[in-house]
Amino acid sequence: MLALAASAALAGGVEIVSPDSLHWRGEPAAPGAVVAVVHGDPRTGPYVIRARFEQGARSAPHRHPDTRTITVLKGRYFFATGTRFDPRALEGHGPGTLLVVPAGTPHFSSAPEGEVIVQESGDGPTALEPVAQP
Repeated sequence: MLALAASAALAGGVEIVSPDSLHWRGEPAAPGAVVAVVHGDPRTGPYVIRARFEQGARSAPHRHPDTRTITVLKGRYFFATGTRFDPRALEGHGPGTLLVVPAGTPHFSSAPEGEVIVQESGDGPTALEPVAQP
């Protein structure tokens, strides 16, 4: 079950979520990675999540039923599309880079150079669907 971040509410509906309020959990599809819901609920509607990869972590090819917007917050995030993990296809992206991954697009990623933190947003319900290896 996803744990939602604690937040402070201000007048006018403004919500502030501090990094120390995030509830991180392991990500079985990406050993060495943890994820946290920052805002919303990925099961029901708009959401923002963060993923933190330790050096050497990687995600196997997978897809999501919703379009994902990914912003690199820390480190060099290596990303590629395809149904088979191919380290030669990975391209590194630094902090501030925005990636938009259309719904259903098979992709994979890794953090070979050090810790990486990315922030992803989409519109649920969402899921991580493993891609069968060809």
